[in-house]
Amino acid sequence: MPDAVWAEAPEDPEEAFLHIALSAYERLKTLERDEAARGEHHFSAWRRQYIHELCTIADQFGIAGLPSVSQAESANEGNFDTLLARVITRIRAAKRLDLRADTVVLSMHTKADIRQHLEELRSKINSSNLSDDVRSALHKKVDAVEAELEHQRTSLRPLWVLSGALTAACAAVSGTADLPAAIKNFNEVLSIVHHEKATEELASRRLREGPLISNEPRLQITDQSGGSEVQE
Repeated sequence: MPDAVWAEAPEDPEEAFLHIALSAYERLKTLERDEAARGEHHFSAWRRQYIHELCTIADQFGIAGLPSVSQAESANEGNFDTLLARVITRIRAAKRLDLRADTVVLSMHTKADIRQHLEELRSKINSSNLSDDVRSALHKKVDAVEAELEHQRTSLRPLWVLSGALTAACAAVSGTADLPAAIKNFNEVLSIVHHEKATEELASRRLREGPLISNEPRLQITDQSGGSEVQE
């Protein structure tokens, strides 16, 4: 797989495997159609490599359901496709359950703040001394955040992924000028997003649980005629 696919893979092992497996499948379909892309190797050789790599990646990521690395060479190709489809479906189904938990309805003001800081990040990424591959990968993560802002419910994961990738890039490369300051500002916006998520969860919990029952004594109303107090 190209380095760019690995650079763009999420940190979560299951999500990373899903990303790499789907990218590998698209690459395989391209090789099947394009004789020039296959080079001197027959398509069947590329397909065996595809199976071996995905089995190896699944083993490294702890993804169950595919043949072991030692069994990859003798794996039945048709059966492998069925097994891979089951693994992908299982991951997608599991991640769907987490989808709403990782989303929030953001205010228009917060979305505007995020867009402003994304533009600043783009500028700092372009002016940094990061490699072209790293800059390209970071820009794609910025694109993913921008795309989420168009939805009614915004997924938090692209924001987390971008924040982590930016921090890792700065740690790996010295002399990135004012990129750290841009990251700090972006992370401050993330704290606002998390506050809005916490507020949403609190409101949702109150709706589910209903009004709280107070242990305070009932309000006493003063009888204006005689000055005595009457229990409500």
